Amino acid sequence: MKQNIFSKIISIDSLLTLMFGTAVFVFFGFYYSYHLNYQEQFQLFLFTPSYLLEFVNHPGGLSDYLGNFFTQFFFYSKNGALILAALLVILQRIILATSIKLGAAKHWMPLTFIPSTLYWNLLCDENYMLGGLIAMILLALFTFLYLQIKPGIAKQITGLILLIVLYWAAGGVFIFLTIFMLSSKFTGKSKIAKNDLYFAVILMLTTLILPLLAKLIVLQYPMQKFWIGVNYFRFPVNIPANITTIAFIILALPFFLWFLSKKVNVKKTGIVLSMLTIFISAGTFGFIRNSADFSKEEVMTYDFHIRMRRWDRAIAMADKKAPTNPLAVTCLNLALAETGQLGERMFEYYQNGMSSLLPDFTHDFTIPVIIGEVYYHLGLINTAQRFAFEAMEALPDYQKSVRSIKRLAETNIINGDYEVAKKYLHILQKTLYYKKWATRSLEIIMNEKDVEQHLEWGWLRKARIQGDFLFSEQEKLNMIGLLFMNNRRNMIAFEYLLAATLLEKDLQLFTRYFPLSGSLNYKVIPKHFQEALLYIWEINNEDPTKEISYPINNTITAQLSDYKKQYANTRDARIIEKRFGDTFWYYLHFRN
Repeated sequence: MKQNIFSKIISIDSLLTLMFGTAVFVFFGFYYSYHLNYQEQFQLFLFTPSYLLEFVNHPGGLSDYLGNFFTQFFFYSKNGALILAALLVILQRIILATSIKLGAAKHWMPLTFIPSTLYWNLLCDENYMLGGLIAMILLALFTFLYLQIKPGIAKQITGLILLIVLYWAAGGVFIFLTIFMLSSKFTGKSKIAKNDLYFAVILMLTTLILPLLAKLIVLQYPMQKFWIGVNYFRFPVNIPANITTIAFIILALPFFLWFLSKKVNVKKTGIVLSMLTIFISAGTFGFIRNSADFSKEEVMTYDFHIRMRRWDRAIAMADKKAPTNPLAVTCLNLALAETGQLGERMFEYYQNGMSSLLPDFTHDFTIPVIIGEVYYHLGLINTAQRFAFEAMEALPDYQKSVRSIKRLAETNIINGDYEVAKKYLHILQKTLYYKKWATRSLEIIMNEKDVEQHLEWGWLRKARIQGDFLFSEQEKLNMIGLLFMNNRRNMIAFEYLLAATLLEKDLQLFTRYFPLSGSLNYKVIPKHFQEALLYIWEINNEDPTKEISYPINNTITAQLSDYKKQYANTRDARIIEKRFGDTFWYYLHFRN
């Protein structure tokens, strides 16, 4: 009978772990997947010995190296979700095994999910690095390995070796292994001998000496690096306190469960197991719900779509839920322009002046990447190149960005700087997901004709401004105008030019620029341009019998008449928005 109950607990144990892993996978694979794509673009994992040595030559480097190794797979979010689920499950299973080894009863096992849940919570923040989770797993693993060794001199010597190895592999968390090894002696039945006291002294001295010794060997890092080691957070100067809390829980939880098993007599294990499962599940749901930032996920989704040239997906996403974040709107407007819909549909969505098209540059590693995409597709190649470089140099953890490296290769190819482009392409050849693209690109640039005929690079080479000009945040409109005049077949530049005048409510400039559309051979004037033309004609033409010189759709003419009547009757934006919220006229009168 006891054996049957034990078997049931074993099955429940495995089931709970499976359910937890599935929950992690579903969350990151379907609801928070673009956070994983975001992580992937800001690292550059290379399959080279020098790249490995760059990491393992200092304490904690192996954890960071493995973190970057796994992060490269986040290019496909389902792969990334599976990796995170596996790592969090591994952490939980090691803690469970350690607890059982110490003598904890299995009905307390739901509590072993606490560290994994807490780290899942941290990973909802895009600035927490995967190397930190690897360090926690190594800490848990080394505590478990230490318990497997039989007491005696061999255990003490092995413990010291484990401490040294953990220090170099995972950095500062080795301190918790020291505490664990000292504490584990008190859970045994044997008395503490003199050898144990000697071992404790040697252990503590080793813990203090290791960082100092490492500093003597590796001189170029600050002392703080030797005590912390792993880049848990993207901003190295900020070491979140909750990392220490999780490490302490990994250390203390097996002892706590051993203590509960020893002191608390549980008669109905099924009830305890059920209650704890419900408690941990509810806590996990609450933690993740509060930690997940879906407004950032929205921006990351739009950004990934335009990065991958999935214009229709970005527009479809906006049709389901109109974006309000300025960066998301910037991505959407680029997608509309690339599909020839900017002048037709842009006022169906939230717009906020010129910043909706080209936000101002900030010394950041995220925003310049998004703005750079717009400049690149417009044809301002040198500006896109500068933004890519600035974004990569602004990374606070001093890594290289694989996305920026790829963009720098593209811009140099377009500019004809093939030797510089080759340097970037040779770097990408040492990656996993960009190797084929880099190799193919190297083949293309061997033949100038192939570059000229390339669907994207060939066109952008024709669209770009080859001469020098001064980039100015205050002169964006003039720069776009200059870009269009350089190549009057550049439809995107022209629509951005007119869209900018409408968003800035500068009807005089719109009137001046619109006649330039003759070189583009519009079959039908885009809707919002018709709205602007008709409105300008209405307010400027003194002779009502004179017909407008542009072909205006009769529906738009009737709509303006209705708008004028409603606008005369009420200035309530909410009422007018119901019928005219997707028009230029509404934006002109009611958007600041």
